[in-house]
Amino acid sequence: MKKKLAVLFMTAVTAFAMLTGCGNSADTAQNGADTTQTGDTVVLKVVCDLTPHSEILNAASDLLAAEGIELDIVSTTWDATWNDMLVDGEVDFAYFMHVPAMESIEEEMGVTLYSMGGIHVEPYACFSEKYASKDELPENAVIAIPNDSSNEYRALKVLEKEGFIKLNPNMTAIDASINEIEEYLIPIEIVEMDQANIIPSAADFDAYFVNVNRALEANIDTTAYLMREGEDSEYANIITVTEENKDNEAIKKMVTILQSDEVKKFINENYNGAVIPAKN
Repeated sequence: MKKKLAVLFMTAVTAFAMLTGCGNSADTAQNGADTTQTGDTVVLKVVCDLTPHSEILNAASDLLAAEGIELDIVSTTWDATWNDMLVDGEVDFAYFMHVPAMESIEEEMGVTLYSMGGIHVEPYACFSEKYASKDELPENAVIAIPNDSSNEYRALKVLEKEGFIKLNPNMTAIDASINEIEEYLIPIEIVEMDQANIIPSAADFDAYFVNVNRALEANIDTTAYLMREGEDSEYANIITVTEENKDNEAIKKMVTILQSDEVKKFINENYNGAVIPAKN
């Protein structure tokens, strides 16, 4: 009798253990499904300017989510560490430069960077707190331009197009400076300075050049420019990556979405011509 009871007891224990084991397997499978679902979302880290860059990325968030892509915008306030963050792999891509700026960084830092595609263009513009048109500028007008080579190049090319100066035809976006001015066709004084300081000191100048995104952030009426690049500007803001991410499929999908008709429509409807979709 005791032997029968022992057998029955052991059978019950075994059955219970099997049931318990099945329960654990189910829990594990459920947890695994959750993990897989989370794992299907690729999180990409980025540094980008606040306006319009982060706004464009946020406008595309639903389209990106449908492709399993989520963006982690690490910073929207530019500082000198952004280039290091990209090169050191702290972020997956950067969205704040155009090709000449990228090439300048490559030369400065001794690295190789890649453009994954242009998203938008901000035609480079000249503004004034004192005058409403270019023709109102006085003789010997003092004009502030940025001292970083790629943006200085753009400002000088606009001044040349508008008939103020004649430039050395061999000047490039890497070596641009006022030393490359061969002749002043209209008397002006050009002041080179850090672009971050131009808008705060705008009242000190008759006119000044800045990136349109900085003008937008400062609530400047970007339709009230004195002169600017044409809408065919070659300086599209690009998605920039290092060698590590040049074949990243999630980034490729993201670029396709950012170049889509839906995102182009957002750009055209929200920036009154100050920002336009890049040609691609």
